[in-house]
Amino acid sequence: MTDISKLAIAKEWIEKLANGINPLNDESVKEGDLINNVHISRCLFYVVELLREIKPERRVRRGERKEFFLSSKDAVNIPVSSPNGLGNVIKLVNGIVPADMKSLTAPQLMKWLRNEGLMQEVIRDDGRKTNHPTEKGQRLGINIVLERNLDGLEYQRVLYSVAAQRFILSNIESIASFINSD
Repeated sequence: MTDISKLAIAKEWIEKLANGINPLNDESVKEGDLINNVHISRCLFYVVELLREIKPERRVRRGERKEFFLSSKDAVNIPVSSPNGLGNVIKLVNGIVPADMKSLTAPQLMKWLRNEGLMQEVIRDDGRKTNHPTEKGQRLGINIVLERNLDGLEYQRVLYSVAAQRFILSNIESIASFINSD
């Protein structure tokens, strides 16, 4: 049952109760029943009026979502802190994107970063592809750091400095245009 259906049923049942009718069997309640108390009845009628004013939002299906867009004005107000991975930057952006809009994805943002000459695709020793910052990206504050996982194995992680994150956010309209033109 959808939220809209639940709301309609709740409104109908509360209205019946306010009118002294049992919503389960549509029979009138006894004269001395608590539900017939004038104060309770008035409260229930008030709730019915409030429920009538609620316009439930229709859930948006994935195919119905608007293209991703965020204004630079909104994006520059996103708080950034210490160096972050790309996933965290995307979470910050998507945290303020409306529900009826497509989210920004890591592959989309990475494609834009490569197009801007900040990242490049490289082949690792094991033959798999990965992305590393270019010289231009490094100057901006995109760096590779060595970290250890829980098993103690070393791995490379790409971190975006505060300046690099701010650069991405200040170019969010360009990013939106780029990914929506594909």
